[in-house]
Amino acid sequence: MPFLTDLLLAATLALSLRRFILPYVVEDDIVRASAPVTMVASAVFLAALALTCADKSFWSAGVTLAGGALLAFVFDDRWPKLAVTAAAACLLAYLGMR
Repeated sequence: MPFLTDLLLAATLALSLRRFILPYVVEDDIVRASAPVTMVASAVFLAALALTCADKSFWSAGVTLAGGALLAFVFDDRWPKLAVTAAAACLLAYLGMR
C-alpha cells in the first residue's frame, strides 16, 4: 500500500508541476488568461508537496519527489484543465487512502 500512495503523490506532483511553474517561467497573455487553472494547480501542487514532506520517510519522500519531477517531463500540457483535474483526483485518492 505505501507504494500506491507514493505513486499517487508522484502523479499529483507531476500533473500539476508544469502549470504551477508556468507563471515563473513565461510572462504572456496566455498565462493570464489561464489564471484560474494555474491557481488550482498551485494549490494541488503545494498540498501534495507538503504531504510528501510531512507523511513520508526521508527516502520515500525523495523517491516520490524525484519520480514526480521525472514524470512532469513525460506528461504533456496540451490539456491543462484535464491534467489539473487528474492531479486533484490523485490527491483526493491519496487522502482517501491515508
